[in-house]
Amino acid sequence: MSKREFGLMDLYLTSNNYLDAEQVDERHYLIHLSNGKEIEVESRPMYDGKPWAWRVGTQIFDNEAYAVGYLKQLIAEKVTGKRIILHAKQDVPEICGVNGAACRCPGKCNSMICTACPVAEKFFADRDGVELVYAI
Repeated sequence: MSKREFGLMDLYLTSNNYLDAEQVDERHYLIHLSNGKEIEVESRPMYDGKPWAWRVGTQIFDNEAYAVGYLKQLIAEKVTGKRIILHAKQDVPEICGVNGAACRCPGKCNSMICTACPVAEKFFADRDGVELVYAI
């Protein structure tokens, strides 16, 4: 695997001016937050036999800008304990049945139809240990 360039994520993880990040090994970092919670970050993770750019928590990214954006959001959520959803609570897609009883991806919420689904939003908020708040 070729060596990648030093980017913004590297700056956040290695500079004393940004995050309290501990380098566990060559590719793994542990970010320590002020409330005692932690976030794991991995550079160049392998997923399904393919190399990716970053893993932040459980999410895999092939683009550093997306990984940095998600890290910032995750830090805010873990420190405040709240996930702010910037849209009104939507209805469960009709194909998924009443309150998601016929969900096609139970426990995964990983298909395109899950976008803006309140069942999926609650699933991810519960998984990440944050309260779900609809701003609108």
